[in-house]
Amino acid sequence: MKVMDLALKFVDLTLKYQRSKWREVKELVPDEMELLKAVVAAAGFEPKAVAMGWLKGHYADTYETYQINSVCPVKVAGEAGDDPIATGWLDALLRNVLFLTARSGNRHWLARETAKEIRRSVPLRPIQLTPQGDYLLEYPPSRFGIGPQYLVDHTRDNNNLPTGCVGVHRHCNSWVDRVGATETHDALACRGCNLQVYLPREVQTYGGLRRACASSIKTSAQ
Repeated sequence: MKVMDLALKFVDLTLKYQRSKWREVKELVPDEMELLKAVVAAAGFEPKAVAMGWLKGHYADTYETYQINSVCPVKVAGEAGDDPIATGWLDALLRNVLFLTARSGNRHWLARETAKEIRRSVPLRPIQLTPQGDYLLEYPPSRFGIGPQYLVDHTRDNNNLPTGCVGVHRHCNSWVDRVGATETHDALACRGCNLQVYLPREVQTYGGLRRACASSIKTSAQ
């Protein structure tokens, strides 16, 4: 299903209940639960299941907790169990629709705004670094401001590829840094497994890195 179609169905479901009634919802029909799962998947998460329930998070430096989903009584589970980020994102998307209804009750406008948020939430497409299947994942976006933030910007191919930490090595799960290597090349160096991938110094963006690595992989296969 296209993102706009999902967004329109999501808006209709959101507006089915008033804000106060969402907190009182005890059950959604299977089609509604499948819709929520599809919306979460369209935003780049990997939901294994969705279920009714509330989640709490823990602040890293204290024993205090905070409510992850405060309006939408649905939690998202991934392969490792409850997914607090996906759950918080779904709750934030629903709250955003409720907030925007104060500006306009036009469901098509609300759907367009919702589709924008779904697309904005898709992470950077992993970049293949080597023929062996090493991939660079995006540097996690900051999610804490005044409380947890879930509707946040993600890295895109046209973003600058900085010196210093540029992302995460898939499977190894360690940080990858861009460091100086030679007069003509920099290197991407993994802090965990010591992988090094060289790239021309003129590469300035994530998209440039994607193209440079694809060219290098193609050349090595010939």
